[in-house]
Amino acid sequence: MRHGWTLEKQQWDHLLTVVSGTSWSNTKLDQLYRDSIPEGSGVYAICSTVPDVTQRLFKALYNILYVGQSKALRRRFLEHCNRPQRGITEVKQCFGEDLDYWFTEVNPDRIDELEACLIDCFGPPANRIRGRIPARVGTPRLA
Repeated sequence: MRHGWTLEKQQWDHLLTVVSGTSWSNTKLDQLYRDSIPEGSGVYAICSTVPDVTQRLFKALYNILYVGQSKALRRRFLEHCNRPQRGITEVKQCFGEDLDYWFTEVNPDRIDELEACLIDCFGPPANRIRGRIPARVGTPRLA
């Protein structure tokens, strides 16, 4: 998987179309803030500033480290807080516990497209797979 921002202008243009009408909020990735996360379906991003040593070089770097989706945002938020998978564990080891959790509630029929566009544009390093997944378990592959 490619990591880092894409240089494909059409992907950014498509992302702008896909995010139109969404409303994003954020909180710290800490279970103390669980009540601020809705229970509905949506897409989320885990973000951070760069480690202290880089702050001396670049004052305001902030990046998306992981993008995901869930039919239950609050449940997924708590999983990332209490039982993080490998990618999130690596993010916490590198960037510390001071991570931001950005989220937007999304109709389930738009979740896949929004998540894929964010992954394709930002190339988050903790995501293990590319945004566009050609097939899922239980669905036939298209030729």
